[in-house]
Amino acid sequence: MAALQKIRSKGVLLVSIIALALFLFVAGDLFRGLESLFQSSSQQVGEVNGKAVSIQEYQKMVDDLQTYYEIVQQKSSFNEEELNRIKDEAWQTFVQSELIKNQCDELGIAVTDDEISDIVKSGMSQMLQVPVFMNQQTGRYDYANVNAFLAEYKKLKDSGTQVPETYEKIYKYYLFAQRQIRDQLLTQKYQVLLSQVFLSNPEEAKLSFAGRTEESDLLLAALPAASVNDDAVKVTDEELKNKYNEDKEQYRQYIETRDVKVIDVQVTASNADKKAAEAEMADAASKLASATNNTTAGNVVRQATSLLAYSDVFKTKDAFPAMISSNLDSAAVGSVKAPAYDAMTNTYYTYKVLGKKTEADSVLFRQVGVIGKDEADIAKKADSIMTALNSGANFKDLAKKYNQTGDSTWLNTAQFQTSQVDGDNALFINTLYGMNTGEVKKLKMENGATVILQVMKTANPVTKYNVAAVVKELKFSDDTYSKEYNKFSSFVAENKTLEQIEANAAKSGYTVRPINDVTSSAHGIANIRATREALKWVFDEAKVGDVSQLYECGSNDHLMIVALTGINEEGYRSEAKLKDMLTEEIKLEKKVAKLYESAKNVKSIAEAQKLKDVVVDTIKHVSFASPTYIASTGASEPMVGAVAAKTAKGAFAGPVKGNNGVYMFQVINKTKTAEKFDAKSEETAAAMNDFRAVSNTIINTLYLKANVKDKRYKFF
Repeated sequence: MAALQKIRSKGVLLVSIIALALFLFVAGDLFRGLESLFQSSSQQVGEVNGKAVSIQEYQKMVDDLQTYYEIVQQKSSFNEEELNRIKDEAWQTFVQSELIKNQCDELGIAVTDDEISDIVKSGMSQMLQVPVFMNQQTGRYDYANVNAFLAEYKKLKDSGTQVPETYEKIYKYYLFAQRQIRDQLLTQKYQVLLSQVFLSNPEEAKLSFAGRTEESDLLLAALPAASVNDDAVKVTDEELKNKYNEDKEQYRQYIETRDVKVIDVQVTASNADKKAAEAEMADAASKLASATNNTTAGNVVRQATSLLAYSDVFKTKDAFPAMISSNLDSAAVGSVKAPAYDAMTNTYYTYKVLGKKTEADSVLFRQVGVIGKDEADIAKKADSIMTALNSGANFKDLAKKYNQTGDSTWLNTAQFQTSQVDGDNALFINTLYGMNTGEVKKLKMENGATVILQVMKTANPVTKYNVAAVVKELKFSDDTYSKEYNKFSSFVAENKTLEQIEANAAKSGYTVRPINDVTSSAHGIANIRATREALKWVFDEAKVGDVSQLYECGSNDHLMIVALTGINEEGYRSEAKLKDMLTEEIKLEKKVAKLYESAKNVKSIAEAQKLKDVVVDTIKHVSFASPTYIASTGASEPMVGAVAAKTAKGAFAGPVKGNNGVYMFQVINKTKTAEKFDAKSEETAAAMNDFRAVSNTIINTLYLKANVKDKRYKFF
């Protein structure tokens, strides 16, 4: 009872403890849920129509598209620029697909599995026109090949056998192709539906045809807007405001951008670096001159770690860089080019011409590999084959005796001249190209193998060269980089604000460069590679006026600082931001108006030619359908074509206000093209032109409604 009484006396405390424990238990789950939510949010690369896209999902899109290009282009690696294009294409394809899917879901438009199956069977999609699905005999898509591959892939999977990587890549591509075909067909259905909204009529068809096929030749007098001084026109604040409101829809931006100012320092070789490089090249040239044979010359090239590897074979001029190939015709055998610098490639180079001759570009040959128990047995069999062939034996019959086909093969210079060829490969090529048509030769390789070669035909004799070249990129030294880094680092430390940087940059030899409207999808700043961290800072951390840390970027050859100067949010650009542009537009309009006033009483081309600052020219093939380019004003002027279309031959028209001037002209000729009028096709074409004219507006509207967020810059 005492214990019970004690518990009762502590009741309030116990209830509080239990309540706290329950809260902590529930809160723990809540915090874990929030943590999971935050982690999930932090792994998002974007959002479309409220649908979040994770890193993993986006990476799969990129991987799938990269696989497509690997198969289509038959290459296994891509440089940074190519990968960035693939990443952008993957994102843009996904966004547009989601925009279309959302609309099609609301409209009840769908693509069935049977439709996909029919396309795969027929091959009626560019996605299926890849080498792995082609019939090698016809060069065309073959569904039987697809079926055979799928059956083989399933067989390997079911058996538990390790599926080759190539098979996995092709199967992955096959699934990707089906998804793409589905998206493309859905888009096509949506576009067809939209296109039916746009109609034409016989009157529009006639006008469209006439506007395209009726042409005028003009004797034109132009008064360029540039002939009016800026001082002659003034722009008021009210005019700026009215102009802004009048064209406001043109100033809408669909994504948030940033304005920045940067100092980008590219580190280049110093004079000391150049002297060191020149000394190195002089040494290489001296060693090449002293080389007594090709092997010694090749060793000089290898020891110098030349960018152009040496192969002891004869090549055409196409195998060498332009600064070398352009001089080979006039270079004597044995001559050594004095060290020189090529600004286009930023390289020093020297070379020795070891040989020059005319020989076949292509050789048709066949071979038999001699197989035996040991070296003596191989030699015996090789001699036996040579004796038989020299006695008139059939080459193919002998090859079959050794379980080989003896089929002929063409070898051309382009197949090997851009690769490093040495050892047995060089021996094989030199032997083959040194043989005459019909000649048979036994060739023992350095690795012990023996082959019997027969040259059947040679073709296209060309001049070839054996050249040992030392080509070295001019690079800056570590010492040069350190000096440049220390100098720039000191400047950054002493100038912490944008105002200080702009005031003192020129004194220190630096240039502050403004870059407006940087997007988060730009992959970096100022088109310099490895500046993603700077881009992240601009979008995630910086406030207007902030100056970044010093970034080491580029190919380890750039130093950069960035200052954020403006944030341009989604929506309409401000009038203040557009003031300079609006001012110029209004000035141009006022200049044109001023010129129009000076020419409004002109009644003939003769009077027009007497006006001050007039430029006279003959303009031919002017039509209503195509804006007329006027060279004297540097502008395309639709109004000239429009007025000319309604002006009779011999008549005078003007003055006409244009975009960049005032125009008066006499129609000196009227012609029609030979095209025949087809009312039905013309109506269809007019309707499609109307559809195409607004299709981009439709996509932009869908884009705005979808509230697309692109945050890929955080990760890629």
